[in-house]
Amino acid sequence: MMELIQIKDTDKLYQQALDLRYELFFKQPNLPREILFDSLENNSVHIAVACEDNLYAYGRLSEGRPNQFKISQMVVRPDMQGQGLGTQVLTKLTDIARERKAKQIYLNARLHAIKMYENLGFKISGDAFVAQSTGVPHIKMVRDY
Repeated sequence: MMELIQIKDTDKLYQQALDLRYELFFKQPNLPREILFDSLENNSVHIAVACEDNLYAYGRLSEGRPNQFKISQMVVRPDMQGQGLGTQVLTKLTDIARERKAKQIYLNARLHAIKMYENLGFKISGDAFVAQSTGVPHIKMVRDY
């Protein structure tokens, strides 16, 4: 049975999350694996959907300024997409942010994922832009409380 859990950087599932993030976001543009370890990585909440020792979906929540949170690195294993796993992770991340008194949550969405974020109350903020590191178009989305 799949579970929605918080993982730590010492967990085997965390290593799977790193592998999946690298594979889907950074491998094709031939970026070094070190790109995974940005300034937010160590001070974030890491949420995963997993079954036994297999990770299927992942997302990260980071507090930037007081009461302002960023969701990033949302990823679902390709063979598991379209089953609502990303929505489960996103819902848990927003719940945690609200428990921590969030006034705003933001993220940079890939254009194909806009609808999922809109369904959970996020609104487009600004124009689409191309991520410098990957060359992939994104758009900022915000949810205020």
